[in-house]
Amino acid sequence: MRPLVLILATALALCGQAPRPTEVQERRLANGARLLLVERRGLAAFNATLVFQGGRAEEPASATGATDLLARALFGATWPEDLEPAKGSPDLEALLKQEEGLLEALRLERVHLKREGEVPTQVPSLEAGLAALQSRLKAQFSASPLADLYLARGGRQRAEATTDALLAQTELPLESFEFWCATEAQRLRTLQLSRFSQARTALVAELRSQGPQGLSLLCGAALPGHPYGRDLLDDLPSLEALRRSDLRTYAHRVLSPNRMTVILIGSFSMDRVLPLLEQQLGSLPLPPDEEAAILPEITAGLGDRRVQAALGTAPRLLTGWRMPPRQHPDHLALRLAAQVLAGGQSCRFQTDLVRQKALVQEAELSLDVPGGRFPGLLVANLRPSPGHSLAEVEGALQSEILRLQQDPIPQEAWLRALALLETDHLLVEDDPAALARSLAMAWVQGGDWRLWELDLDRLRALTPEAVQAAARTWLQPSHRTSVLLEPTPGTNQDPVEAELARVLKALATAHIADPAQREHLVSEGIRQLRMLSAEERLHTLNLLKAQLGPEKR
Repeated sequence: MRPLVLILATALALCGQAPRPTEVQERRLANGARLLLVERRGLAAFNATLVFQGGRAEEPASATGATDLLARALFGATWPEDLEPAKGSPDLEALLKQEEGLLEALRLERVHLKREGEVPTQVPSLEAGLAALQSRLKAQFSASPLADLYLARGGRQRAEATTDALLAQTELPLESFEFWCATEAQRLRTLQLSRFSQARTALVAELRSQGPQGLSLLCGAALPGHPYGRDLLDDLPSLEALRRSDLRTYAHRVLSPNRMTVILIGSFSMDRVLPLLEQQLGSLPLPPDEEAAILPEITAGLGDRRVQAALGTAPRLLTGWRMPPRQHPDHLALRLAAQVLAGGQSCRFQTDLVRQKALVQEAELSLDVPGGRFPGLLVANLRPSPGHSLAEVEGALQSEILRLQQDPIPQEAWLRALALLETDHLLVEDDPAALARSLAMAWVQGGDWRLWELDLDRLRALTPEAVQAAARTWLQPSHRTSVLLEPTPGTNQDPVEAELARVLKALATAHIADPAQREHLVSEGIRQLRMLSAEERLHTLNLLKAQLGPEKR
């Protein structure tokens, strides 16, 4: 347990050391792109973040997965052949167009083969032609990893696709700033996407290997009909049909200056960076006027929803409450409520559910799932301890929510939660990459990067009564969706469950002739029995055994 005095001391120490974000300077480039500069004297490297508002939530059905593909295919590496095709093979663009044609022909032929069965097919010849063409494409690029222009300069770049935005963060030595400006401007002008097919193949393979995820089930059930509830795994046919030319068209629209913010953190002044940025990123053209995406609204009070599924190897309870977007007045109150419940080792979940009652092994609480620009979810993720059922955990969770809503919050718990939030805030200030991301998401989700700077003062101004009022408003059954995940039958069964499966199979065999119906009955029986406590399961097992003949017991 971390004593409150230690938390406060850490926060005070960090407050004295970390630079303050009040150093943020804002400018607009000629084409409308926003620039945020945070001066950090003495740093030998700088952090540059490109943020594009939109993300997965604004993808049309015809461009499903485009944000993830742009993160991988556009910002995944920085190769000279992509940025300056004229210095590579003059036939690079022609080869990429041939590859696109072969990929589409192969996809259509496989669809036809799947529908028609064993008929004469061109799949083998198309696959051979594609392999030969991709070998020619591979030869156009340098084999050494150091051919990556940023790696060769001692830097790195990473891209992140989120529901609300696409972020590309670069870290480079200070003397490479002018090079970064020119490189990113050329990347956004060219949009070469030469590794599109590899990126798409890798993304599809990852989605298939992961399979259905509990959090995706929760979002789909809690946010029906909204892009926040979309599961990319359900849209694999659309993703596989997306072509490189389609992605380039989409990128020209969404990676535009009027959607972009440039965040720079490093040891340089506005006088130095602004002329270079104007010359490079400020000269990027604006796309034709477009209508803003209109997304459906989700009513918070859709009613209490429940989903039961066999998934994975361990039971888990996911409960989500529909909560307001980031700019809503109650958002910070719910953030502080979540900190009281699940922040740090002295929070209520850890103290009551993990240590005292030993009901759960893991207990987490997350806000803005899957995003915060529109109404999302506050999600509790709980894994029961051995011998305890999901029903027990669900009841204990509801008791903690009612306690938060009804009982006064003790001052020590209040001060501890606030101190942890202040410490987290100060730690973010001291990390350039984390600070850039926080400023970016404040702009993307709340419409103003200053929200991140103002959040701490607003949190301090909250009262326990305001937090309880927000909890009573939003953490109620009509806003709730629960997903109860049980292990897939046959995976990691404990002895009692294995015996239950044996008895159920014996009973099903005696009464049901159809093997498929028997299997379904056993699976459903196991799923229902997992909802019971350990004592109730043993009692049920004995009752079922009594129905078997002596020779089968």
